[in-house]
Amino acid sequence: MLTFATPFLWMFGSAFKTQGDIFAHAYPLTWETILPARPTLDNFASVIFGRGIGRNFLNNLIVAAAQVVLTLTVCAMAAYAFARLRFPGRDALFGLVLFAALIPFEATMIPLFQVMGILDLRSTYFALFLPWIANPLGIFLLRQAFLEVPRDYEEAAIIEGASRLQIFWNIVLPMSRPALITLVLLTFLWSWNSYLWPLIVMQDSSKQVIQVAIASFSAPEQLPSWGDIFAASALATVPVLTIFLLLQRYYVRGVAMSGLK
Repeated sequence: MLTFATPFLWMFGSAFKTQGDIFAHAYPLTWETILPARPTLDNFASVIFGRGIGRNFLNNLIVAAAQVVLTLTVCAMAAYAFARLRFPGRDALFGLVLFAALIPFEATMIPLFQVMGILDLRSTYFALFLPWIANPLGIFLLRQAFLEVPRDYEEAAIIEGASRLQIFWNIVLPMSRPALITLVLLTFLWSWNSYLWPLIVMQDSSKQVIQVAIASFSAPEQLPSWGDIFAASALATVPVLTIFLLLQRYYVRGVAMSGLK
């Protein structure tokens, strides 16, 4: 636990230090290596008012929210079809979905970039989340959870005259809440921490995400402003830690329901 927490404590502590204090107590390790002896908010003021990191923070929120909502919608509908409906080629099609999860991003990066150009979506918010809403891992996770829902509920609803959409919305989704929340958590983390794809497809700095903005703090042949980097990194970490701490118990249950390891 201490090994896991130490880098985060050092990052948050250094965010409140001056450039000199960050390195003055780096070695040997003392309490001042982690905790600031003379805490200051100058780094936060610099990144918020000087570098305008708030705009990048808002961009992350917009992209992550859109990606979570659309991924949940697409994956849930696809998973329900694979888990509950019978149609020709269902198992083969599901096998292709699982195969797609094995393809590394580096192999699809250039084709995706070209497709975004053809659709005239480069440097738009859509380009940041649209390629990822049909998530193979999300479909697999929800399909496994939907298979655990007893068919007796579904058959009783059909006898009562419920439609497929009503069964999906009123029975299957509520009984799979831990898996849905797990997918929300994973999708938010994937979206929030994305770096390479936004760096490639987004040329408009006003729409760039916070991870790319932090990387731009370091200019060639100049000493990085480590105080600004630590402060911006601390701000970028707060939403991730918050949502993880709030949803971690659902995440464990969702993984258990889906059999995902």
